[in-house]
Order: sequence, then C-alpha cells, then structure tokens
Amino acid sequence: MKAQHTQIARRESSVPSRPTRTIELIGQQSLVVESADGGDLLKIVAPDGRVRLAIAMTVDGPVLELGGMGLMIRSSGPLAIDAERIALHGRNGLQLSTGGDATIRVEGDLTSVARIQNISASLGNVNVKANDDVRLNGERVMMNCDGEPPPSHPG
Repeated sequence: MKAQHTQIARRESSVPSRPTRTIELIGQQSLVVESADGGDLLKIVAPDGRVRLAIAMTVDGPVLELGGMGLMIRSSGPLAIDAERIALHGRNGLQLSTGGDATIRVEGDLTSVARIQNISASLGNVNVKANDDVRLNGERVMMNCDGEPPPSHPG
C-alpha cells in the first residue's frame, strides 16, 4: 500500500491513456484529470507543480494522497474511521487529547512499550483492577517514594 500511496500522483501506465483534462483554479492552481484503462486520477496541482491532493479511482476503490505542510480534518459532528487495520505514525511525536473522557477497548491483548512510562492522575485515584493476579516486576518495586531511590547495598 505504501508504494501505491506515494506513487499515485506520479502514476505511469503502459496502457495508452485518454486525453488529460486541466481546469484552472483560484491561486494559479489547477485540477488535472488523467484517465487510463487502469483507473482515473484527479490531482490538484500547486503553481510550483507539486501535487497537493490526488485521488486515484481504481477498481478496488479510491486512494487518497494529500501533500502540504499540514492537514486538519474538522467536523461539527462525529468522525468515524473504520478499517481492517489502522496505523498512525508521527515521525516526531504523537499526541492524543480530548476535552472529555477517553476509552481504549480491545478484544485481545493491549501492549504498551516505551523507554519510560509515566501514569498519573491530575485529580483523583489511579485505579488498577484485574480479574486475576496483578503482577509488578522490577529491579526494585518502590511504594510511597518521592525523588531518587536509596543507594543499593551489596548483599
């Protein structure tokens, strides 16, 4: 999928294509429609030639590619994404936030891996509940401790 995603704006076909149509838009941008037997490609192209939006209409459905410095999706109502699998990756970070409550619910196992993990409650409890055992494994399990751990004493 990734190769297709990065290549739809520069699609080349060995099958002869139908004529390309171009419509001039505001700000010297243009809408380009390319058609070939493998599918249709709609592109919004900036004045410098960079593709800002590309939609490839394939027999399997549309493939969307956005180019630019940022992207915002805004809805005054609910926004739902439904797919077989979803992957989010932030090259320099990832932040999820809400003004209300948040829930993560999975049918299988949930794994969280990081260099350091911090769990805190700004007001109220941190509650941990398990149907079976609760296991804490560490070099030292410290409770009610602030600051640095005491020095280790050789045994």
